[in-house]
Amino acid sequence: MKDYVAENERILKEWCDCYVKNNQSSYPNCTNLRDYFAPDGIMNKGEFDIKPDGTIIRKPSNMARSTENSMWNECPLRVLFLTKDENTDGDVAWDVRAETFYKKGNGLPPKNKTISDSFFFRNEACILYGLLNTTLDNMIMCSDKDFSWEDALRFSDEKIFARVNCKKETGNPTISDNALQEAIDEYYVHLKAQILTLDADILVCCGNQKENNIILNTVYRIYEDEFEYVNCVDGKGTGMHYNAKRNKLAIDAYHLSFIKGGIEARYNETVGMYYEFLKYLKQSKKYKNVDFSATHRI
Repeated sequence: MKDYVAENERILKEWCDCYVKNNQSSYPNCTNLRDYFAPDGIMNKGEFDIKPDGTIIRKPSNMARSTENSMWNECPLRVLFLTKDENTDGDVAWDVRAETFYKKGNGLPPKNKTISDSFFFRNEACILYGLLNTTLDNMIMCSDKDFSWEDALRFSDEKIFARVNCKKETGNPTISDNALQEAIDEYYVHLKAQILTLDADILVCCGNQKENNIILNTVYRIYEDEFEYVNCVDGKGTGMHYNAKRNKLAIDAYHLSFIKGGIEARYNETVGMYYEFLKYLKQSKKYKNVDFSATHRI
């Protein structure tokens, strides 16, 4: 069994060491630059804990052969959310892997069954639920009929997924394209190693859709242009990019905090077109007999 968790940890350590070395002279009075580096990867599946402000977090499993690693090895369809950076607004960073989608201040699960008010987390939970439940035969809609907020919340706890920030050092509510590109270029070797190591099947590239999505462009670069745009619906841009050589899908998606149109609009931009992509593969002569479904690893 491949140890994805240990290899990701090794890459993060090298990346953080490099970050500290590169920035020590710029922050001579900072006692620990490592506090401003945000680790990420496969989400934690250990015990729940609660921070002083009421935020619900999750610890790593602390097993010799981690729950996270076993679940990632066995996962039939691995989803990786690729995002920009943490909105710390000058404060220290946190470990992305400890994040949960629970509403803070409502106590620990299982008593707490309420999803966070954060549009970012609600959007992430919905998209994860939709991607892993939609099949060629069944499009999961973003509605109370198909799933509730509690369903999406519980699902995010039960299933394994990953999130990676392309810029690991702390950030602000917004980041310019130039600043993001500079950060990616500076630590490109580490970002490439991390993304290739995690070996996800669906890479949700959360940038600025239908324009110049720097994160999607970076995925193309990492995989040496193995991806290609797939026009699933004639005459409509779909944001679907397929890598036939490795059987992977990259989705050109809006940032998870982008609220224009609401949750349903963001959901349909990703999960709706994912459904169209599955139908396209079924009918395509170019990708004949390709299996890209919730069971394609089994």
